[in-house]
Amino acid sequence: MVAILSVQERNIIYFDRPGFQNTNPVIEAVKKRLESEDIKNVLVPVTTGRTAEQFIRELGKKVRVVTISEVEVAHACERIAETDQGIIRKIISKRLKKKSGKLDKSFRDIVDITFLPFCKEAWNVAKEILYAFSQGMKVAIEVSLAAVEIKKVEPYTRAIAVGGTGEGADTAIVVRLASQKDAFGKDPDKRLTVEEILAIPINKW
Repeated sequence: MVAILSVQERNIIYFDRPGFQNTNPVIEAVKKRLESEDIKNVLVPVTTGRTAEQFIRELGKKVRVVTISEVEVAHACERIAETDQGIIRKIISKRLKKKSGKLDKSFRDIVDITFLPFCKEAWNVAKEILYAFSQGMKVAIEVSLAAVEIKKVEPYTRAIAVGGTGEGADTAIVVRLASQKDAFGKDPDKRLTVEEILAIPINKW
C-alpha cells in the first residue's frame, strides 16, 4: 500500500531587502493567511507603536492583535531571572535598568539570554542561526515566547508572529507557542514550532 501524503501549497512573500517599507505587504500576507480562520492571535512587537497601530487598524476586527512592548518583555525577563540561577540571573540583574520608563542599551542582550536558554558559545550560535533567517525572524521568535511568559496568550496554541529589521515588519510566521521553559525542551508536543513562513526578506541586512 502506498502512503498518501497530505500536501498544502501556500505562498511565501520574499522581499529584496529588509526594513519598514515591507510592513504593508506583511500585513496583506497576514490577512491572506487569516482567511483560513484557524488562527485567533497575531503577535506584534512594539517599540514606537506605529507598526502595532497599523496592524490593529487593518486587522483589529478580524483577529486579536496582541502587542508586546519592550517594557513588558523586560518584566518577563525579570520573572524568569527570579527562578533561574547562574549566568542568566547575574547578567539580567546587572544590566536591566529602568530610567523614566526607558530601557538601557543592553536590552537586546537581556532578551537574547532570557529567551534563548543557552550560554557562552551556544547562546551566540543560536542567535546567529535565527539571524540567518532574518532579524525579523529572531524578533518574531522572541515575541512568541514573551507573549506566553507575560500571559497574553496561552501556550501550545497557534498564532501569527511578526518581526522586523529596525522599524516596521518584514517577517511573519505561523508558530505553535510555548513557554520559555518548554520551548526547547525534550517533549516534542510542548516545543516551540515554526509551522509556516508567510513573509521574509531575501537579503538580511
